[in-house]
Amino acid sequence: MNQSDEQLLALALGGDGACFGELTQRWQRKIFTFVCRYVGNVEEARDLTQDTFTKAYQNLDRLTDPSRFSSWLYKIALNECRMRFRRHRHINHVALDDTNESEAIEIVDDSTTPEQNLAEKERASALRAAFGALPEEQRVVILMKEYQDLKFHEISEIMNIPLSTVKSRMYLGLKTLKRLMEKRI
Repeated sequence: MNQSDEQLLALALGGDGACFGELTQRWQRKIFTFVCRYVGNVEEARDLTQDTFTKAYQNLDRLTDPSRFSSWLYKIALNECRMRFRRHRHINHVALDDTNESEAIEIVDDSTTPEQNLAEKERASALRAAFGALPEEQRVVILMKEYQDLKFHEISEIMNIPLSTVKSRMYLGLKTLKRLMEKRI
C-alpha cells in the first residue's frame, strides 16, 4: 500500500529513516528539475538537490504542517539556490530545458526542413536568453507556475509573498518575456 506524504513524515519523525528515503525518492526528480532550471547547470543542480534533502531531513521537526511538505521542500530548494547564487555569482542562471545544450538530443522531424530546424533552435536560444534577462522574482514565479505546474497559492506559500504579488509577477514576467522575445526574433 502506498503511504501518503503525511504518513511517511510521521514515521520519519519517529526515527524511521527509510520513510524519509521514500519521500526523497518521490520528490527528488521534481526538486532536481526545479533546481536545474533555476541554476542552469546539471552538476550544480545535483549538489543543490542533495543539499535540499539533507537540510529537509535535518529540519524535519520544524515542519509544522505535514500537509504542506511539498511547499516546504520547494522553499528549502529555492533558498539553497539563492544562497549558492549569492556565494557564486558566476553561475549560469535558469535553463528552460532539462539538459545542457551540448547534451541535447536532436529529434529529427521528417516534415521540417533544415532551415525550419535551425529557426526553431534559434527561437529556443532566444527564449533562454530572454528568460535569463528577466528579474529573478519574475523568473522564479514563471518557473514554478509554467515548468513545475504549481498553483498560485503554492507559489505564494513557497515564496512567502501575497497571492496578488505572485500573480502580478507572473503577468509582468510574461509581458516582459514577450517584449524581450520580440526584440530578439
